[in-house]
Amino acid sequence: MLRNLLLTGAIISSVFCYGQKSIDKSLENITSEEQAKLFIKEHKELKGKYFVFNKEKHNTTLTRELFEMPIGNSKVYESEYNKTIYKVIDKTETIYYRASYIFINSDNLNESDLKRLKQTIYSKYNQGVDFSNLIKRYSMDVNASRGGDTGWFIEGKMPVEVEDELIRNNKNHYLNKLFTVDIPGKNWHYIILKTEEPKPIEEIKVLKITQAI
Repeated sequence: MLRNLLLTGAIISSVFCYGQKSIDKSLENITSEEQAKLFIKEHKELKGKYFVFNKEKHNTTLTRELFEMPIGNSKVYESEYNKTIYKVIDKTETIYYRASYIFINSDNLNESDLKRLKQTIYSKYNQGVDFSNLIKRYSMDVNASRGGDTGWFIEGKMPVEVEDELIRNNKNHYLNKLFTVDIPGKNWHYIILKTEEPKPIEEIKVLKITQAI
């Protein structure tokens, strides 16, 4: 009986070790986002996740350590029951943009009222009224509660018409100067304050898996 139990234990241990080596080898061979996402799909038991960490936004002990690691290296954390592995798949620099804005929906405004509202906002800003206060008073979307700040964002996150000015025509606009973008087809109007110059921010792409020990 004891002999059978020991034999069973040895077989289970052998299978576990083989599976562990197989996973380690597969993990070692992952070098792209596509491979990482396929690995996650094929190994659901590992609870895999794929992250893109931004050096400006993600500032934790873990992310600081990951940013210091070369591409292809892994960080391992072990608890009593689990082993968690973070593998750095890639490192890139992405251009980010930042601004604050007042959003106006002119569905219920005639042309003269809209013009007067824009003039009022510009006039108060030029007189020294803080733009964040103007946002709280005049902006008509939920971002007003955050002071109208876009946060650092990449291309594809704002309406195309806004990005045409804020990204593709960025050099035509000066820091802390207002400009307006109108989207007549939707009755949307943005009064925008460029608050930062375009900034390259380092990003890392990371695969995380969790294995039972």
